[in-house]
Amino acid sequence: MMNIQIMQFADFSLDEIKGKFGFHRMENVEPAYCREVAAFLDAKKADTRKKIEHLEKVSQLLDAAAETLRSYSRESDRQLAELVREIYRDIRKKDPDLSEEECHGPQG
Repeated sequence: MMNIQIMQFADFSLDEIKGKFGFHRMENVEPAYCREVAAFLDAKKADTRKKIEHLEKVSQLLDAAAETLRSYSRESDRQLAELVREIYRDIRKKDPDLSEEECHGPQG
């Protein structure tokens, strides 16, 4: 039960846990199964890293927005707008189907 709770904490779905982890005793585990699960864990780690990068950008954006509001000036507003554009450019790299308008917002 503890293993399942740990996997849930690591953001594994119940289907992923059920499908990938038999929680067999190690002496009964096939090497091919171990390699398959290791590859699955590597992919899950990569997904987690992407989420962390996204959340760090969100945190940076929230900090900048709060600071802009604390000491509003045209310059702080400009810096915030540039940060937003930078984040959208990063998003657009990952999702090239976004339009220029969606990426940069209305100019003006």
